[in-house]
Amino acid sequence: MTTDIEAPTMDVFEAMGSAMTMRWLTGEPVPDEVVRKLIWAGTRASTPENSQLWDFVVVTSPEQRTRLHETIFPDSSALDGVKARTASVTDPVKRRMYDGGSHLLTTLRDAPVLIFICASSWVPGDPKEDRYQFAAIYGAAQNMLVAGRAMGLGVAPTGIHTLNTRGVRAVLGVPDHKIIGVTMAVGWAARPFGPLKRKPIEDVLHFESW
Repeated sequence: MTTDIEAPTMDVFEAMGSAMTMRWLTGEPVPDEVVRKLIWAGTRASTPENSQLWDFVVVTSPEQRTRLHETIFPDSSALDGVKARTASVTDPVKRRMYDGGSHLLTTLRDAPVLIFICASSWVPGDPKEDRYQFAAIYGAAQNMLVAGRAMGLGVAPTGIHTLNTRGVRAVLGVPDHKIIGVTMAVGWAARPFGPLKRKPIEDVLHFESW
């Protein structure tokens, strides 16, 4: 089986081990072919009944990115809330996460690429369940996070659109039967990647029974 998308050369386990949510991005443009590789990776994710419910809205123009930024953050109240929560955090890992979130809030319009992962509400099953939609969305997002790391891209999956979902839908022209599940900021990483901090597998692994 062949494909016109070349596979990244980084070992998949190395990519997984350092595929952090990168909220610090440079302003350097990301070539279209690299964005297409990222979308290709997203569409390799598994979905219930191979339903492939996803769509990807890619935004690169400065004007549209600014329009979306101003739609999501019409004033500074959201950022003020994040700063207030950050000030009260003493755990260094959580503090870095909140600092990164605050940075992303203020620089969203500067991310070279914004990708909105959407999914259809026409889902399989009876009764219809939205878990099918989110299984498709989050599987795609994780594939894209790992693929982005392998290519040196910073990828930050967020739910930032939920601050004004209706407004974002209007700006993007998302059809009524589609939901927006993830807003993803993408660009070349402005900070070094490091190993992910996770529990040892011994803390969560059970053989045969609990």
